[in-house]
Amino acid sequence: VPGRWRNRGISLPLAPRLQGRAGSSVTLPETLLFVSTLDGNLHAVSKQTGAIKWTLKEDPIIQVPPAHSDIIDDVPSPSSFSDLIVIRGECGGGVQKLPFTIPELVQSSPCRSSDGVLYTGKKQDSWFVVDPQTGQKQTSLTTGSSDSICPSAPLLYIGRTEYVITMYDTKSRELRWNATYNDYSAPLWDDKYDYKMVHFASSGDGLVVTVDRDSGDVLWMQNYGSPVVGVYLWLQDSLRRVSHLNLAMETLRYLTFTSQHVHTMKWSYQFVREQASTKTQLMPSLYVGKFDSHFYASTAL
Repeated sequence: VPGRWRNRGISLPLAPRLQGRAGSSVTLPETLLFVSTLDGNLHAVSKQTGAIKWTLKEDPIIQVPPAHSDIIDDVPSPSSFSDLIVIRGECGGGVQKLPFTIPELVQSSPCRSSDGVLYTGKKQDSWFVVDPQTGQKQTSLTTGSSDSICPSAPLLYIGRTEYVITMYDTKSRELRWNATYNDYSAPLWDDKYDYKMVHFASSGDGLVVTVDRDSGDVLWMQNYGSPVVGVYLWLQDSLRRVSHLNLAMETLRYLTFTSQHVHTMKWSYQFVREQASTKTQLMPSLYVGKFDSHFYASTAL
């Protein structure tokens, strides 16, 4: 059943050893991490250094029209980018997480809430056909188009889904909020495959710190210029989502910038994993930031 088939993402029906034109070597997807950022970029980066090999530039992960972006009173804001929270700007107001994500809300629409809000939504799937060596997009495949491509070139097929949600208030008879959310299609990383790295990301900017899971050594640090939304690996002809931990900007800089020599710095991974045994404890918090002209929220330590 097409609607239930979820194993989408990148597929590359080629042998592991790839050769470009005139026998030149091609970057293997298995040597890369794929880092998705809030501004819509998908960076293919080296596993060893975090250096960017190429970048696929697409629409931002979250898009909110300017007319609704600065309304704080009782308006949802994407939290951890697919969840929704309500931010109340009134005196005594606060934040409340809604019991559904944007994809779940789109799946359930059209629907009506108990307070008279009408929800409408739509979903659009597409495939980006990308040169794995340069990151150049050859074409896009959607329900409305399927341009022919050169069959001899090694290509990556990257699945992306766009969700659009609209809220209409029947009491005020006004459009209350609408937003577009984009997500790359990838199953979760299977824990049976031992992954030796842990990724820590700043909730307010694009800083990523990658640590050896066993030794606690900092392997590399890179700043990708926009908050990280997702980190992916290539495994068995598909893109797999690996977990990353969001830390507040101040927390991440405190833990990493205490040494002037990053490559020789020791940072025990157990510090984060077993905080109860340390004097300094990291507390869960909600970071509210602003991207372009709209607000977003992200969980952080």
